[in-house]
This record gives sequence, C-alpha cells and structure tokens, in this order.
Amino acid sequence: MPKKKKKISELALADSLTGLYTIGCKIIDGIQTSVKVSLGTIQTAYENMLTEISNARAATKAANTAASNANTAKLNAEAATSKANTATANAITATNEAKAATTNATAAATKANTAATNADNARVGLETLKANTEKATQAANTAASLANDKAVYANTQGNFAKTQGDRAQELADHPWKVGDNGNWWKWDLDGDRYVDTGILAKGGVLYPTFTINPADMTLVMSYEDEVSPNLVKLNQETGELYLNV
Repeated sequence: MPKKKKKISELALADSLTGLYTIGCKIIDGIQTSVKVSLGTIQTAYENMLTEISNARAATKAANTAASNANTAKLNAEAATSKANTATANAITATNEAKAATTNATAAATKANTAATNADNARVGLETLKANTEKATQAANTAASLANDKAVYANTQGNFAKTQGDRAQELADHPWKVGDNGNWWKWDLDGDRYVDTGILAKGGVLYPTFTINPADMTLVMSYEDEVSPNLVKLNQETGELYLNV
C-alpha cells in the first residue's frame, strides 16, 4: 500500500529541539561529506548563552553599584579632609587669638585696678549724681506721659473732625431732593444711594446745602433764591444750628 504524503504544514509542531536533527555539510579528509546536526546541541548552546548574558548583566550591575559606592566614598573622604583642614586652620587661629586675648587681659587687669581706685574716689560724687538723675528722670517721665496723653487726645479729635467733615462733605455733595412721588429723598451714606424719607415735600422747597471750607474749617450754607434764610437759625449761645421745616 503506498504511503500517504503529508505537507510540512500538516505535521505536528515540535515543542522542543531535543532529539531533533537537521542535515549539514562537513569537510572530512578533504571531502565534503553530508552529516546530521543535533538541534538539541544548538538548544543547549542557546540556553547557555542566555544564562551567560544574564550573569554578565548582573555582574555589570554589581560593578556599577560598586563603582558608585567607591565614588561616594571618595567624595566623603574629600569632604572629611576639607573639614579637617578647616578645623586645623580654625584651631591655629583660635590659639593665636587666645594668646592675644591673654595679653589684652593682662593689660585690662592693670587698667581695671587703676579704674577701681578712681571709681572709689568718685563714689561720693556719683551717689549725688544718681539722686539728681532719679529726680530728673521722674520729672521727664511725668512730662512724657502728659505729652503722650495730649497727643492721643489730639489725634482722636483730629480723626473725629475728619470723619465728621467727610460726612458733611458727602451730604453737601448729595443734598435732599424731591422724588417722583412728591416726598423728600435723602442720600444714604451707608448704602451710597438716595432713599425715600417718607416726608412729603412742602411746595417743593429745597433745603439749603452745607459745605466745609478746608482753609479755615468753617461751615458754609448755600441755598437757592426761593429758600427763605429764616429756614436755618443759629443759637448764638450754644452754637447749635436749627433747621425749620
């Protein structure tokens, strides 16, 4: 019975090169001879090559780590050497300064002894000066406290005057006016707008306006021709200003 031929594509797929062979060519005694080549040997060589590559990479990584550590150790050693040199220089400087300080201390001690003698001689005069100084200091403190109180009061009054002046100027810039509903409308300082007072305007007569003269801080009243000057009355005794409505 003839054998049934199969295509290579129809054959089962090998899962290992072990036990498989291929044809090769080798020169034997000067003659080119066909030989079989074990694919398993090639597989083993390939796996060994992968192992060597992995080992080489690990060795390279270890070498790089060792080199980095060595470089770090070198930098630390250099830094330590620099610090040691600085410390040595500082020690030499400190020694020289200590010697100079000793010399100065000796000279100072001599001067101190002389000063102590002079101070003892001046003690009586200093006691008198101390008493006089304490009296003068007490008087100066009292005067300073009084001056500070006056300054605080003056500053408070100045701020109050400015606030009142600003409010008066604001009202002068926005006098009362007759609204469309026939009522007086006044300027709301807090709301920055005109609001209805609910007061019926009497014949549409406008109230006088007031301004403050910044030169002498006097209050100036202005009114139109149809406004009677008797609308405003000043009490000469109390200084109070009345508006007759």
